[in-house]
Amino acid sequence: MTPPEQELNTLAAKAAVTASLLNIGSYIAQISVALLMLGLLLLWLLGHSVSHPLLLAAMAMALLQVYFALRVRFDANIFRTWANRWHGSADPKADLNAFDKQVGRSVAATDIKTDLSNRRAGALRLLRLQLICMVMQLLMTAVAVWF
Repeated sequence: MTPPEQELNTLAAKAAVTASLLNIGSYIAQISVALLMLGLLLLWLLGHSVSHPLLLAAMAMALLQVYFALRVRFDANIFRTWANRWHGSADPKADLNAFDKQVGRSVAATDIKTDLSNRRAGALRLLRLQLICMVMQLLMTAVAVWF
């Protein structure tokens, strides 16, 4: 059974806001790639005066950031799709259950608001982890150059 229109609009708005917030992940990924290129350029230009272990650790952070960037981008697309569908009066519970079935989850959505809230929290957690990886990459690159 489809929830009332006002509840659908609220769920769609929350999904749309989450998708918009997750779009920040693409900018974080671009900064991380720029830092990675800077690190490789510094390694090539400065050679032995760069702390190699720290620069390698920064590159590892860049790879971890890429993993989170891919997950964040996937979630952004999912939330955007849900927002568009729910503005068109699709059943959120059916959408959430169909998604769970496709990704192999066996737990069915019972309370739509709580389930969506948990999914939003998980997606935003991935965005925070992506940001932390990029900041760590930045700090490691800076320390590798100055020490």
